[in-house]
Amino acid sequence: MKWYKVILVISCAAIALVLSLYAYASVYSEPIKEMLTDPLWVSVFVTVVLVVINISSAWQTRQTINEMKMARKADFLPHVKATLIFLGPRFLLLRMTNVGKGPALDIKITISFLPGNIERSWRQSMMAPSEINRILLPDGNIDTVCEKAAKITVKGNYSDIFGQSFKIDENIDTKEFIDEMKQLSQLVEPDLQRLVSDIKDEMQALTSEIKRIRYNIRPDKTD
Repeated sequence: MKWYKVILVISCAAIALVLSLYAYASVYSEPIKEMLTDPLWVSVFVTVVLVVINISSAWQTRQTINEMKMARKADFLPHVKATLIFLGPRFLLLRMTNVGKGPALDIKITISFLPGNIERSWRQSMMAPSEINRILLPDGNIDTVCEKAAKITVKGNYSDIFGQSFKIDENIDTKEFIDEMKQLSQLVEPDLQRLVSDIKDEMQALTSEIKRIRYNIRPDKTD
């Protein structure tokens, strides 16, 4: 709720309270009626209402400032992500990428490969947005990679320019990744074959057209 809405609600509630007290006093209680008509008590009541309104306004201002700080921080948040990629048709690498908007600082990450029980450490003081680091697997060949790195665990932490700490905890299934890429290539390959075939047909048609034009412009050509 916006600050001006809060103030409006409090003001309406205060007015309603005054009217209620006045209505009650006019019917049931002479002391309350005298209190409401006394300038001193009216001043006290108005002061209390103004204090409540000021406190509410200060609270809303603080909330607005906090929201602005959070929005500003969101524009500089890092996000370090681990993914597998292909290097050539039959070789895999582990790619670490900062996909966030801000730099990642003081990166400390441990990478575990199972069932090979192999661990590697990655340390870096700063990683800029969109920066990429490639890490070799124990054996990147897709035919034998699962013997040592069927499961890859990436754990660690890093911070942003505001000193906030972030954790990375990702688990990668290497066999699942390879199977998905094979299925994708099976879907894409027929389209590539059709594209190559269309290009060949167009090249043949273009060659025939060039030959026809060259024949028509021959100087020794007779009608």
